[in-house]
Amino acid sequence: MSSTGKITLWVVIILVVVVGGVWWWVASRGAGAGNGLGAPSASTGAAAVANPSSASSTAAASSSLPQGNSNQAINQEMTDINAQMNGLSSDTASVSQSMNDQPVQQTNP
Repeated sequence: MSSTGKITLWVVIILVVVVGGVWWWVASRGAGAGNGLGAPSASTGAAAVANPSSASSTAAASSSLPQGNSNQAINQEMTDINAQMNGLSSDTASVSQSMNDQPVQQTNP
């Protein structure tokens, strides 16, 4: 391996370690904030700070879950998860099919 290749490899390794360290540090600092990244959640975001009187209405309007019965909210979440799992199964089947494709002999016109 040439010296330029070795230097490039070391630079890439160092960048990966630094980015991973920063990501870990940010994740560990925000672990108590609710979403793990230190960013404000929807209920305590800038809209809630800027205008406290409309904070509850903006939080309720931005929620995609039904309000009220917790069983209804859980059922909605389970429906959403099932839809995502069906999409994942479809994607997995497509990937498996593409991995098992056989080469086709090309003909010249």
